[in-house]
Amino acid sequence: MENWLKWQRSREAALVGPLGDVSLIAMHDITQEIKVAEISGIWSPTAVNDTGLQVEANEEDALFIQGEALIGRYSIVADETIVTDDQGHSAMATSQPESNHLLAIWDENCEALQRFEALEHFDYNEQLIVEGHFVKDEEQQTFTFTHTSDDQSLQGRNHVSPGVIMMTLDGQEYRLRPFAAEDYYIVVFRDATSGVESYEMGRMLVVKPAMDGSVTLDFNYAFLPPCASSHHFNCPMPPFSNRFTAKINAGEKNIRWAIK
Repeated sequence: MENWLKWQRSREAALVGPLGDVSLIAMHDITQEIKVAEISGIWSPTAVNDTGLQVEANEEDALFIQGEALIGRYSIVADETIVTDDQGHSAMATSQPESNHLLAIWDENCEALQRFEALEHFDYNEQLIVEGHFVKDEEQQTFTFTHTSDDQSLQGRNHVSPGVIMMTLDGQEYRLRPFAAEDYYIVVFRDATSGVESYEMGRMLVVKPAMDGSVTLDFNYAFLPPCASSHHFNCPMPPFSNRFTAKINAGEKNIRWAIK
């Protein structure tokens, strides 16, 4: 229980901290040399199959990397190099499947940070610590996930999906399809609380199967996707296989915002 309470506190602190999800104000797909409204400089993509960006700035742009003025042309390493200005903005190159050159921008003075009140949770629920079994695909494959901000012309984005997780909840069997992220897997799911007691799009859960395929799904650690904090995030939506008919009344519920 103490670990769970610490996790709650760390999650909320991260959401509103530096580069926290709540303060994301823009996510640009950089396909050519361009200026953006939120931060100065001229931004351009690297090679097609590489991640990262290039930025060009002069003294008047007042851009900085680790406190040093950025003057000239600089390579921005994805998910590593942070560019700041003197107005409270931070920028970073990032990527997602089929979008290698994204520019994420945060604002430490944004309205959302002022309106954030709390990250709401269900009570701890031991009944929603569920044992399952991971069945690895014979060959690594990709699985198409629809994303929240994609237009209808894009049928989905392909995430590496290593297999399925077999589990039973309230007498019903499920074959959950996770996607790979570093050395763990993420299950994005909806349930009977979605849009009623919890975030409408659904929630996420990190899982780490053991070598023998056994896996524990502790839904007390279910968390909100980034798009619950800012609509500028483009989150994968739960495939039909990951939609529970039962209530998952455990984990994070939603963000409570102050009324304007």
